[in-house]
Amino acid sequence: MVYSYFPKEYSRNSIQVAIRRLEKKGLIQKGIREEEICIRLTELGAAEFKQKEAVRLSKPIVKLKNEKWDEKWRVVVFDIPEQNRKIRRTLRETLRRLEFYPLQRSVWVSKNNYTKELRQWVRELQLSEYIKIFETKNLG
Repeated sequence: MVYSYFPKEYSRNSIQVAIRRLEKKGLIQKGIREEEICIRLTELGAAEFKQKEAVRLSKPIVKLKNEKWDEKWRVVVFDIPEQNRKIRRTLRETLRRLEFYPLQRSVWVSKNNYTKELRQWVRELQLSEYIKIFETKNLG
């Protein structure tokens, strides 16, 4: 029944695994209400959700710049572990917004100078071991 509420690109198995993981962490609780299985956030789950949402919405990473190109490419290379796939997804979304383009799935480039802001964001999230940012005049 829960499966019918999710987009079809999520398999039944991945949803069941996610529910078990959340339940094991104490973030959700399963029960029966009016003869239907229900899932609800626990207090711990609600607190964690609010905390993560606040961090995500606290401020945009940077405002879009409209500067003349200094003939340097900004390159972001990342290898973020599978257990942090949400961070990887957020990084890709952020890079798209900043007009970066993928050379490969985990190598993105841009003419726009967001090096300083991106490095600060990476440090704040303590992801320096997974994400490298550099500038180059030659991509070839």
